Amino acid sequence: MAAGSVVIASSIPVNIDAMIPAKKRKMLIGFQVWTLKDQLVKDFPGTLKMMADLGYQSLEMCSPPGYESSGFGPLMKLKASEMKQIITDVGLICESSHYGMNELRNNLEERIDFALESGQKQMIISSLDCRQKQLLAIG
Repeated sequence: MAAGSVVIASSIPVNIDAMIPAKKRKMLIGFQVWTLKDQLVKDFPGTLKMMADLGYQSLEMCSPPGYESSGFGPLMKLKASEMKQIITDVGLICESSHYGMNELRNNLEERIDFALESGQKQMIISSLDCRQKQLLAIG
């Protein structure tokens, strides 16, 4: 089974972009940074460059303040404009980021400013956080 996995994995192109015929590349191929969070916070520019070199063209961020306790805290030292510049410098775009419902309830203006400064066109709510209402209803 392991040998079969190696054969299959070795046949996958290293560059994602190479897998899609040029005439069908109408949508950008992107990734969500959550899957790389440990690597990303250690080396933000290097990790993004690696992903761009693999053929990715866009990324979706997690709101650093909203996901501080989930490991994105180190990115809070970057201003939104600095984050955007790093992303642009490696050849990627970041048109969206996802936010927790509570951070939008409590810091909406600040998060909108972050989204605008970093060039985002969309703000995604990752969860409606219905758990809080359910706990109140149970209690």
